[in-house]
Amino acid sequence: MRLISFVFVLLISVYASSIYNDIHKASGRNKATVTIAVSKTPLSAPFYIAESQGYFTDSCVNVVINDVIGGKKSFEQVVTGDADFGTSSDSVIVFQALQRDDFVTLASFAQSDNDVKMISRLKNNISESADLAGKRVGLTRGTASEYLLTTYLALAGLTISDISLHPLSPDELPQALVQNKVDVIVPWEPYAFMTVELLNSDARTLNTKNLHTLMFNLISRRLTDTEKVEQAVCVMQALNDAINYIAAEPDKSRKIIVKRIGTYQKFIDWVWPDYIFKLSLNHSLLMNFQSQSLWIHDSGISKSVELPDYRMFLDTRVLRQVNPMAVKL
Repeated sequence: MRLISFVFVLLISVYASSIYNDIHKASGRNKATVTIAVSKTPLSAPFYIAESQGYFTDSCVNVVINDVIGGKKSFEQVVTGDADFGTSSDSVIVFQALQRDDFVTLASFAQSDNDVKMISRLKNNISESADLAGKRVGLTRGTASEYLLTTYLALAGLTISDISLHPLSPDELPQALVQNKVDVIVPWEPYAFMTVELLNSDARTLNTKNLHTLMFNLISRRLTDTEKVEQAVCVMQALNDAINYIAAEPDKSRKIIVKRIGTYQKFIDWVWPDYIFKLSLNHSLLMNFQSQSLWIHDSGISKSVELPDYRMFLDTRVLRQVNPMAVKL
């Protein structure tokens, strides 16, 4: 009798397991696919770690990563519908919020007070902000590099009108300085590192550390239904797992990033100490938005008459479900 009961329980267990596996496979086939436009930089490490460790695969959505150059390009893919989510700096968000209101910030996931740098050549004799007067400066307009430049100029009482501004794409900046088309560039990583490597002993990196803390954020179009919110939660949970992995395995994480973005270990060792990876939505981000918005308004860069309320560009619903302690607003 006991043997019969045991066999019966075993059969039920096998049958139940079979049903579970079938359901699991079916749900895997039916998972929605979302696209994330990811700026190809070590700041995007949580996305690449989530990809390499299978956190996206284990989530309730299928994830496709589009590698792009710069947060501005990532933002464009989101608002045009080419991507569901994207990575963007606080500066890009501020500039775009003056023109449109159809997007939201879901969380900050990385920050650095030294990712954007100002680089010149020794022969140009530029070592402080006052030396920039009348100089040719290459940067990418509407990004964190423009904000850093203006802040640095203000240290010497200078403004954009006191220099010759040369708008360039991020990947054009290193060669512009190498070929003497400009006297100074304001690149972010990895283009700052590339410039220093190209110029070698002729490179001079100006002291701008702590002048501006760049915050890298996950953005999307406004989440108008429950399904979109659930998809965002799936992505956010994978990022949360990836950030925990980075904290637990920093050496392995750096090796993964080296391989994924096709760079050198020397570069990762150069930038990694300046990076903080954590999920958050807090007053620091809001203050960053507001201070940069005031700068844009006061400097006359934007023709917008009324400054937006940046609280309307923060959607806390997703992060509250994944890590409620990270929301402090």
